[in-house]
Amino acid sequence: MADQELVALRQKEQEIISTSGTSVSQLQEYDDKLKTLNEREKTLTKEISGLERQSDSLRRDLKELYERETQTQQIINAYGLDENAETFDVTKVLQPLSAEQLHLTELNAKAPATYLTISEGYRSMSTRKNSLEEERNSIVRFIESIEKDKRQTFLDAFDKVDKEIRVIFTKMTGGNAWLELQNEDDIFASGISYLIQFQNKPKRESTSISGGEKTLAAVVFVLALQKLKPSPFYLFDEIDAHLDAPNAEKLGKILAERSKESQFLMVSLKDSVVQRAKLIYGVFPKNGVSHVVIYKDKRLPSMTT
Repeated sequence: MADQELVALRQKEQEIISTSGTSVSQLQEYDDKLKTLNEREKTLTKEISGLERQSDSLRRDLKELYERETQTQQIINAYGLDENAETFDVTKVLQPLSAEQLHLTELNAKAPATYLTISEGYRSMSTRKNSLEEERNSIVRFIESIEKDKRQTFLDAFDKVDKEIRVIFTKMTGGNAWLELQNEDDIFASGISYLIQFQNKPKRESTSISGGEKTLAAVVFVLALQKLKPSPFYLFDEIDAHLDAPNAEKLGKILAERSKESQFLMVSLKDSVVQRAKLIYGVFPKNGVSHVVIYKDKRLPSMTT
């Protein structure tokens, strides 16, 4: 019977370990996705900038070709030339053309073909640019969605720990303790304040209280985290050393209650804490040699070693 219970406890321990890091792993996964997507967005932005520069160059080329084509057509119209005419009177236009020739540069006979090539390239570049813009916008929307989920995951964990701190601290001291975000608009770049208010005392930061009060605040914080991310066991080394008798007794009571969810291994010299332990190992010297005595709560099942 004892072996079966021990096996069941070990299975429960493995279940707790396998599920304990869910919130933390979700935040890490979100961070990894955001990093990859941000790199992709930077790459797309560079490509779009390059396409915009090419697009501007194509616009200038098109404008230049259009102006040259317009200028050529104006010359044809000015001298009464008909594109469909097979012959015309050369002497009628020779003199003004000769004069105009001095002001004209050599015409490019391949301009129409060049115009078509550049126009096609411009349309292709515009299509590619639009595609990249849409892809970038899609990535930005996805990043915003991940940021929203990441923020919500953090706030859910924050609220759970804050709520538990308030309950445990009030139960132990009759005072108040709570967490506050230093900047709610940028929660990941700012910090968290741990505020403490003992009975008949003003509220203060946890960094500004006495040694005994800090011990109490730290224990409360650890126990609050236990609710968010339970561990199979905890090891405490004289965490009650600076607590007075009433607070040490309250700590022992809370640890006894929490022992239903996790195992607590604790070094303590306070009777009020030791009395609530289910299994006690006492160490004492005798003739220069350390001896160990074991006391077990009779309500516990027998254990084979």
